[in-house]
Amino acid sequence: MIERHGGFEAVKTDYLRLENPPFMRLVIEVIGGPYPNLAYEVSVAHYGEQNGDAMRDPEITFLVVPSAEGTTWTPLTFENSYLGAWQVVATVTPQGFVNVKDAAQLRDLTDFASQWDRNLKAQGFCKQE
Repeated sequence: MIERHGGFEAVKTDYLRLENPPFMRLVIEVIGGPYPNLAYEVSVAHYGEQNGDAMRDPEITFLVVPSAEGTTWTPLTFENSYLGAWQVVATVTPQGFVNVKDAAQLRDLTDFASQWDRNLKAQGFCKQE
């Protein structure tokens, strides 16, 4: 989706907001980078609203690293505003590398993100322009 919308620098300037009723809107934002290794931090979130406030359900931030073998998306944080849930499973070094804080939570969040990716594809979000 990011490449179809001009790449990371374009999305860094103008985030993606994808409406796909009846599902919650999906927002993809570049929130950091580029790092020396050409990595970017990216937020992917479903947004709802409660009492006029934007609520994430969920938001996962990723470190996205391009390479010759393919792009890797490593989860860094998880938030669900409705549940008051916030986890930091990894951070990013100034060079753009992952610093794992909790390996077990990172594995769990990676599995969750993979399932969410499959769901987004099945729900038609990847076909959005």
